[in-house]
Amino acid sequence: MPFLKELRPKQLASGPGTAGSASTSASSFSKIHLGVRLLIGTGSLMTLIILALLAPVICPINSDIAPSHLNLATINLHPLSANHLLGTDYLGRDVLSQALWGARATLSVSILAAAIAASFGSIWGAFSAFVGGIVDGVMMRIVDGLLAIPNIILLLILNSIFSTPTLIKSFSPEIARLLGVNNYSFGVMPLVLVITVIAATSWLEAARVARAKVLALKSEEYLLAATSMGASVIRTLRTHLLPNAASVIFVEATLLVSDAILMESGLSFLGLGLGPSTPSWGTMLGSAQLSLMQGNWWSVLVPGLLITLTVGAISLLGEGLLELFGRSSLTIA
Repeated sequence: MPFLKELRPKQLASGPGTAGSASTSASSFSKIHLGVRLLIGTGSLMTLIILALLAPVICPINSDIAPSHLNLATINLHPLSANHLLGTDYLGRDVLSQALWGARATLSVSILAAAIAASFGSIWGAFSAFVGGIVDGVMMRIVDGLLAIPNIILLLILNSIFSTPTLIKSFSPEIARLLGVNNYSFGVMPLVLVITVIAATSWLEAARVARAKVLALKSEEYLLAATSMGASVIRTLRTHLLPNAASVIFVEATLLVSDAILMESGLSFLGLGLGPSTPSWGTMLGSAQLSLMQGNWWSVLVPGLLITLTVGAISLLGEGLLELFGRSSLTIA
């Protein structure tokens, strides 16, 4: 029969169960790919964190290889030199010691800034989406307006405002004592300043992501039931919306860490970061300019590679979590 002749090639081409096996193979490959990304990202990041935590053991602060120890007799030593695995810079400081102690500063600042930015942005976006109406319009127009300004401009403006001597002198004695600010030292003020500036410019995307997630949750039956029973806005956000958006917020916070690393490195490179007394990867890059002029390429290569590897590891981890939790959950409305 003619219709049998038309069916036969299709059956031969596909075969029973071929589509199912192809789908299973694709799914297995996707899971393996996801596992590899999560493994590489998490493993690399945990290795860096462990090395940073072990910095006082590997490179004691009171030893000859301390990050601030100057030795003009050992300037620009090549990597694999005696007592200096990664060489020294133009002032004789150990590059490995600076890299490990710099990791502590860079990662600490970045993780804290990302956590603050993700928390504030999530609350802002969730409140805006849940209340809706004019409030939502005004709040999101503020976000859009700030997003229109390049991050580097915002960073420089906020840094200039918060680091003015007049502002620091206006602190009460209690706040100055808490921050360790006196006539001879700014204490932890540079650390607080950098974290504040980075968080103040990083929360905008978190707000948009949280708003998109809450808009999708607003039509859920449990939320409608809670609203009909008279639950307040704060209670609804704390009990229902934010916990259900936790996976999205966690993924966004992970991705914000890599942005924070680049921002901190940029500020420190420009001399507006943690200051020369606190080693960080950005500070290493800034001071390595003089080393590079003397042919010392490893002083630039080490912090540059660490920044690149760390940002790459966090990106792999973030992409893996994105696939794990569902890419559609991070669609921005």
